[in-house]
Amino acid sequence: MKRIITLALIFVLSLLTVSCGKENESGEYKIYYVNTDKDGLSAVNYDYEATDTNGQINEALEKLASDPGEVDYIATIPSGVDMERWELDDSSLTLYITGAYEELDVFTEILVRAAMVKTLTQLDGVDSVSLFVNGFPYTDSNGENVGSMTADTFIDDFGQETDSLLTTDLTLYFSSADGVSLVPETRTVYYSRNVSIEKVVVEQLIKGTNVTDLLSTLPSGTKINSISVSENGVCIVNFDGTLETAVSGVTENVTLYSIVDSLTELDSIKQVQILVNGETPHLSNLDVDLSSPISRNEDIINVNADDSEDDGEEYIDETFEDDTVYLEFEEEQTE
Repeated sequence: MKRIITLALIFVLSLLTVSCGKENESGEYKIYYVNTDKDGLSAVNYDYEATDTNGQINEALEKLASDPGEVDYIATIPSGVDMERWELDDSSLTLYITGAYEELDVFTEILVRAAMVKTLTQLDGVDSVSLFVNGFPYTDSNGENVGSMTADTFIDDFGQETDSLLTTDLTLYFSSADGVSLVPETRTVYYSRNVSIEKVVVEQLIKGTNVTDLLSTLPSGTKINSISVSENGVCIVNFDGTLETAVSGVTENVTLYSIVDSLTELDSIKQVQILVNGETPHLSNLDVDLSSPISRNEDIINVNADDSEDDGEEYIDETFEDDTVYLEFEEEQTE
């Protein structure tokens, strides 16, 4: 009899769990607003009046665009940005935005996008969100299509020291047009306090050059397994096997030293040790021993090249790890 009762209770609890749908563990939905200082998000508990998915989407978008009347946070969808329409297709929600969305500064845009996605993907029947802005699929500051986003795209960071992005100017080295020398490209980047500057440098190299006359030096799709810096200033970068793929039109010496010379631009880095899946890379036609840390090579830098740098253009690192963005927001608020 006790066994039967126990099984019955488990069955009832399983039904209750399923009926909870995608609501938070607390059983409450939240509307995510942008903090007044635009340094994070505020999650506010909210009870929907609508009971169907379409009605809740409309209600959520209305709340996101309305002034919450609070001191600490403001409307997520700012003035000058309009939600023209939306479409829900097989749990994928597409928002069609018009107006001045592309004029938002890079950090504010990420906050607005994160708040919309995190608010809407709580709803049953909405698993992902895509954006069209003024008739075109939305692209990030690097010109890459953002595509479908889920709540996991934006990882919540509750640390007390991660309330803003850091900014710095990097000198990165990409290939000359003939593929045999390096040319410097200066780039302003924004990045999370949680991400080391060494990792930011390598991630920017992987993204490639933004100068028309230069060539990217790392194979497309290269991943960083790990990166660390020893006490004596050796940066150890462990890539996945993609690094061993040849880059068309670029010598392996140029690929190698684009990494080494870019990292040694940092004051803390004296040499670079490159690994592939924890082992010495299998690269040919090199004039250096890859089993040991590598020093900077000034001779391969072409100081006379006209690199036509895009001075003043800013970039934001949105793909820190697994294409995620780190944000800080507060949850203990109720509307």
